Amino acid sequence: MIFGMLARSAVFGAVVAIAVPAAAGQQVRQQSPDQARERRDERVVKGSDNDRDMSAVRDKDSRGSAINAKYDAGMAAIRAKQPGKAVELMRPVLADFERRYAGEKRDIFCALTPEQSSRYLADAAKANRPAMTIEPGWCQAQYVTGYALIDLERLPEAQAAFERLVKLAPQNSRYLNELGYVFMKQKKWALSLEAYRRAEAAADLTPGRVDEERCLALKGVGYDLVELGDFNAAEAAYRKCLNINPDDQDSPRELKYIEEQRKLTV
Repeated sequence: MIFGMLARSAVFGAVVAIAVPAAAGQQVRQQSPDQARERRDERVVKGSDNDRDMSAVRDKDSRGSAINAKYDAGMAAIRAKQPGKAVELMRPVLADFERRYAGEKRDIFCALTPEQSSRYLADAAKANRPAMTIEPGWCQAQYVTGYALIDLERLPEAQAAFERLVKLAPQNSRYLNELGYVFMKQKKWALSLEAYRRAEAAADLTPGRVDEERCLALKGVGYDLVELGDFNAAEAAYRKCLNINPDDQDSPRELKYIEEQRKLTV
């Protein structure tokens, strides 16, 4: 999932440009956050298997297979532009996990890969906290729910869903990028910046999508930094993305916007 807002109104990565009326003396950026979401979400609209790539650990037993089927149905509902249906499909899955782990005293982590699981348990051990990892189905159901809630413009609920999700999966770059987007959409620039920076740092543990998620995080960092008035740091973030992916279509546009803003402040 991904990403008007203000007159500046634009996040990286949209499919088409839009014209937004600007106040006197303001520059209008070409993309809105909601349009930007469209390109990142092409994998969902087209029904690609990239989301399965995030699920390197899939439950194999009969119960797990049922959860996997619910997840697939939820993603299908999102592709069909039925986010409300996706939320309802995930509701019993989430309720089941709540019941199963209601009395658990250990820290609970939800890992989609063995590497994530090892990191979570190692970090908990360093903090001298008992911990466990649970099956990936819970995280997947929570992800579909949060994703759908953004589509429904139920942003406080989406924020709560992703905040809980990144607490359970703190090294999942995709989840952190989504949380950054939710904060961005609410114009909570500092919180968005923190989430995107965490996403950049966690990208190495994102199976099959290291460069994509890191570049996405860097563009989120750049966008928030522009909103916070730090053009130099924003420029550095966009250029770092271009070093990862020289064919990125969004960063050059954002760099041009930064240059225009600098001229206005001279």
